[in-house]
Amino acid sequence: MKMRKLWAVLLAAALCVTGCGGGGGGTSTTGAAGETQGGQTGQAGDTGRTVHVAYQAIADSMEPSGLLGVAETICFAQTYDALLSRGADNVIEPGIAETWEVSEDGLTYTFHLNQEVTWSDGEDVTADDVKFSLELFKESGSHSWVFEEVQTVNVLDENTVEVILSSPKASLLSSLSNPMHFCLVAQHAYEEWGDEYGSSVDKIVSTGPYKLVDWQPDVSMTFEAREDYYRGTPDIQQLVLHQITDKNAAIVALQTGELDVYFEPISGSSYETLAADSSITLDEYLSARFECIHFYYKDGIFSDVRMRQAVAYAVNPEEALTVGAEGMGQLIRYPGDIGSVMTGNPDYTPSIQYEYDLEKAKALVEECGNVGAPVVIKSYNTEPYATLAVWLQSVLTSIGLDATVEPMERASFLAACDGEEVPILTLGWNGQAYDMDESLGNLVYSGSVGSTGNYGFYVEEEMDQLVLQGRAETDPEARKEIYRQMIEKIMEDVPLVPLYVVKTVIPHRADLTTDNIRGYCMFDWNWVE
Repeated sequence: MKMRKLWAVLLAAALCVTGCGGGGGGTSTTGAAGETQGGQTGQAGDTGRTVHVAYQAIADSMEPSGLLGVAETICFAQTYDALLSRGADNVIEPGIAETWEVSEDGLTYTFHLNQEVTWSDGEDVTADDVKFSLELFKESGSHSWVFEEVQTVNVLDENTVEVILSSPKASLLSSLSNPMHFCLVAQHAYEEWGDEYGSSVDKIVSTGPYKLVDWQPDVSMTFEAREDYYRGTPDIQQLVLHQITDKNAAIVALQTGELDVYFEPISGSSYETLAADSSITLDEYLSARFECIHFYYKDGIFSDVRMRQAVAYAVNPEEALTVGAEGMGQLIRYPGDIGSVMTGNPDYTPSIQYEYDLEKAKALVEECGNVGAPVVIKSYNTEPYATLAVWLQSVLTSIGLDATVEPMERASFLAACDGEEVPILTLGWNGQAYDMDESLGNLVYSGSVGSTGNYGFYVEEEMDQLVLQGRAETDPEARKEIYRQMIEKIMEDVPLVPLYVVKTVIPHRADLTTDNIRGYCMFDWNWVE
């Protein structure tokens, strides 16, 4: 009981930092957790209070064409809009584009903009902004694979944009409907601030439901609702997003009412604790967050396919699911293996499989002459990866390798990954488009090496051709056949070992509700009447 009180005190202290002002040049509009701007403590049913949301990290930059990640997506979802949107039933719906048409050959997309949309500085959104945004994201290293087929963007008039592709891309509309892959940005703002765009609250112009008004790096972001938002004024008027790396602290804060929504999936004892609390609601779904082991493919100890096979034989996926997600998930045969909700999923059992066989794994390591060879497992220092790294260490040790773990903070780890300094890692890819191109193709495509998905720098010409064929194919059954071929090659080359998909359970206070739990935008949340 004393420990629980201690966590509450520590978290309250962290949350209070939000009211200290200035981090990005703005002015804080909230005080301590649970207080409104007027300083009154919020109670259940108090629809005027500030809503406090948390995740394990917040964005380091609000320039949306940069790094891909859940932390960035949560932040961008509050301030930016995609060209399209995605409804609660995972169906693509209008966004900035009110209507659109696709030519019969799948090469020309015409988007008609909603003329009521304005930037947060009062300027009108125009077709020139859409053209600028698409070209910006296409040139970005993080998103270039998403827009690789975009050949030309033409402004037909002030509110109409034509996008011409070099080859059809079945997942384009999905990519244009989520802020992980695309956000509309203001051309005039980028031209004014250049490389400083998105570095502080006074250098952000956006179309989303909220404006960022205070930014405490690595601590919190404070958002205020836009009354002139084209989809209507958000029900939640004030929002603070906190960076909370300790899950136990977040759980206690939910119970005490200091935290309203926790976007980090919960499991195990945390799930049981919150499920028994009548003030908390748990919304859950099978996510597109696929956890895998990835190998550095180009050189080093795991450039030998036999060593990758050895790890595949030594892995017990059920154990990984228990260790990494406390059983809250589903074992997968390949990334994307979550049924018909995943477009293009062949729902296929590969002909090559790696059943747990420790003796075969040891024999392969000995055959390669690698008994006792040192291996450094670099990893995020946050969960579940800190724990999964220790689990992977035990796996590698069990087959005769001298494995050690080097935990790293997020930015350093991603830099090491991009610098080709990580020989083996456990990391998830959290798909937002629910399409096999994103959830499987991106992980093995040469155009997305490094932290943008292909963590092991796996480059094979045959696989690249299959990825491009899968993107271009519009016939559903023909696409599934292409992904079957890709799955077979993955099992043959072993650039990664599939583990599990996370069952996402999002806990929140019972006086808040949403019909779109897969999304991160708080515009989709409402007060319970």
